[in-house]
Amino acid sequence: MEFFAQFYHYLLIVMSILGVLVFVVLQFVTPAYGMTFNNRWGMSVRSNLGWFIMESPVFFTMLILYFISLYFHIRPFNIVTLVMFIFFEFHYFQRSFVFPLLMKGQSKMPISIIIIGFVFNTFNAIMQGGWLFYFSSENAYPISWFWSPQFIVGTLIFLFGMVVNIYADRIIRGLRKDDMDNNYYLPMGWPFNRISSANYFGEILEWLGFAILTWSVSGFVFLLWTCANIIPRSKEVYSRYTQFFGEEFTSLKRYKIFPWIY
Repeated sequence: MEFFAQFYHYLLIVMSILGVLVFVVLQFVTPAYGMTFNNRWGMSVRSNLGWFIMESPVFFTMLILYFISLYFHIRPFNIVTLVMFIFFEFHYFQRSFVFPLLMKGQSKMPISIIIIGFVFNTFNAIMQGGWLFYFSSENAYPISWFWSPQFIVGTLIFLFGMVVNIYADRIIRGLRKDDMDNNYYLPMGWPFNRISSANYFGEILEWLGFAILTWSVSGFVFLLWTCANIIPRSKEVYSRYTQFFGEEFTSLKRYKIFPWIY
């Protein structure tokens, strides 16, 4: 077990460094999916299939890690970590199995992007599951954690972020008429009143909340990765909206992702 603990420790360090590097690289490189899709990233498949392949590994890996820990009595049953596990899995169940089925249009995603996402999501499950079920102190999450400031504040932020993320995705999806409609439209109303990437803003809030409610290094490393990926992405989305809609969009005076900040 000591070997795995050391591996886990170094994994967190490496992932933190890579997260910073990814943020820098994405200032100059635009991943080709969604509004920024192009054929320069190689062979592509339907986006809904791509999202399923890319996101489902984190759901299944986290599930496996949880049941291995219970089956081999690595950690005794803990109701607090079970709730944290449910929060995490609910997000990825929606993202892996519900979100792809609801997508409209014939958009594509490069296989190279899918592979990158697959690898990261697998390691992220190891980070989060490793902390919750294997390497955190056995006394880290007593029942009193439920009424700690970290859990209460983190849970409220997480749930609010989830509502924003899912509702914003629903608005964007509803703009297309049917599966044959591949056009892009300008989303209006809450939560897009002040920001152009409300769905991404919601996702950052989710993982900020998760990092706080778990109060873990692994949670904050995931938050770092989320920001490193999504903040540059929001800049590209803002640029595409400007390109597609011109003054109709710029006159709305929206921020890219953080209201009144950026």
